[in-house]
Amino acid sequence: MSIDVLNILKSLRDRTPWPVARRILQQIGVERSKGWDLTLERADKAIGKFESKEGDILEALRLHAISGEKLASFYEVDAETKATIRARAAEIIPTSNPFSECYPATLSEKALKEIPAGLVLAAVERTETGTGLVFASARVVTVREPISLSALGDEIASELDDYEEIIGVKTVRFQAFDVVWIPDEGNTIDVRVDFPEGTLGEVALAARKLCVQAFETAIGVALPEPTNVFALIDRMYGDNSEGIVVELGFGTTTASIKREKMRRKKLDLRNETYHKGGKAALGTPIEPFKVSIIWRRPLGPKLFSEPELSLNSNSRAAGSTDPVLDRVVIRKCMGNDDFDYVRSRIAHHLGW
Repeated sequence: MSIDVLNILKSLRDRTPWPVARRILQQIGVERSKGWDLTLERADKAIGKFESKEGDILEALRLHAISGEKLASFYEVDAETKATIRARAAEIIPTSNPFSECYPATLSEKALKEIPAGLVLAAVERTETGTGLVFASARVVTVREPISLSALGDEIASELDDYEEIIGVKTVRFQAFDVVWIPDEGNTIDVRVDFPEGTLGEVALAARKLCVQAFETAIGVALPEPTNVFALIDRMYGDNSEGIVVELGFGTTTASIKREKMRRKKLDLRNETYHKGGKAALGTPIEPFKVSIIWRRPLGPKLFSEPELSLNSNSRAAGSTDPVLDRVVIRKCMGNDDFDYVRSRIAHHLGW
């Protein structure tokens, strides 16, 4: 099934937050405007300029299906099991279905309403670092979007003039790509569930369970329980050379709970004056239970990617004798290289 470049861009729009997409389009070398809507308008009026980059845009969409906006869990298997999984995955060919026919583009919301519930194998992907089984499904998510005052008309805009930002909330049906990733190196397998902003954690965990079941049915091998990654919170926060901490939740020996967030993401919360002063005043270690870290990765002149890792637990778990966290959230990846980099930092701190 052929896919025109405008539909490719619309699929990328449906999956990719604009701050990430802006960098992707800049790297590809195509014109962009302020935001997705204006960029799509420009593409519609000057389609030839975008058609010349169609292959690059399609590749960006394909890589985003593998590694964009994911809740990820990791499953450690022995070498023999890993070899069996790799061999069987290499033999799998997706059957023809609506998802596979348009992959990596996505179906319209109208078409998704006709799709039965459940995961369907849309593609088997191969990169330089591994193989992925890509399962597609229709999923419902609540989306929060900023609304421009100018779009509301002068009368309404004047009544809302005191507000800095207007947010609209709507429920939409979107096409999810949940991926079981089999790296060439090591004995840890990823389950990467689509996790766009607005997705409830319970929905993502249910999707993870369905993805694992679909994988086990396709491969004929059962996965173990996901790896406990709770130790990453303290280890990565405590390593001053590890990225930039932009958000932190922690408990103190004075029985208080603190949540701190940096407004300027180029600044590391570890070195923020108030944070350092508060820690020094305590005289005892804090107990982190939530941390978000970004890395600025140079891609070219004045162009950086900024993948973000979030480890989200709670104060009750942090205070228990055996805290458990079995997933991470990895966002803002421009492609699989970004995801692989974040994954390598996780592996470093877990000793894989």
